[in-house]
Amino acid sequence: MPANPLLPANPLLPANPLLIVALETEVPAEIASRWQIVFTGVGKINATFHLSKAIAAYRPDFLINYGSAGAIAKGLDGVVEVGSAVQIDMDVRPLGLELGQTPFDSCPATIQLSDSPVRCGSADRFSDTPPELACDIVDMELFALAKIAWHEQIPLRAFKFISDAADDKAAGAWKDSLPSCARAFLEFEKTLLDLAAAD
Repeated sequence: MPANPLLPANPLLPANPLLIVALETEVPAEIASRWQIVFTGVGKINATFHLSKAIAAYRPDFLINYGSAGAIAKGLDGVVEVGSAVQIDMDVRPLGLELGQTPFDSCPATIQLSDSPVRCGSADRFSDTPPELACDIVDMELFALAKIAWHEQIPLRAFKFISDAADDKAAGAWKDSLPSCARAFLEFEKTLLDLAAAD
């Protein structure tokens, strides 16, 4: 496997997992010594580009996504596992398709990741109002990651720190939440390492 300074090989990990995070501020800097990480940047196109490159170079056997998300459903806080991913800004209803469905596409409009009931809707916009397509939380990358994982047949688990309520206060709440998001990763890291070991 070729060396890549962006994804250092880590003998501490029992499998070959890849941790996918949009922004460096969403996780503590010290975890770079324990994980192979790809930082994708914001949005579905950036997520697609950077994850595709990482998979081509490293052929991981397990993917973990961690990051922030806004809550649409009430009662969600801390870190939640995502059960399914949908694309809330794909709208081809004039062609007779349902909201969220991509035309002429073999990939399902809803991609199942786990048995968690939490449904994440991804869009290339920052959500400060509930989307038309029903979901429990919103982000800007997960559906793109899930679609790549589906095509490549690589297991993906996704965990989101609830940063805001996707309302008119969401922008400020999200910015203020980033240190908490990073700290929450440290508290949750043992669970993620156990997942990687079990894969």
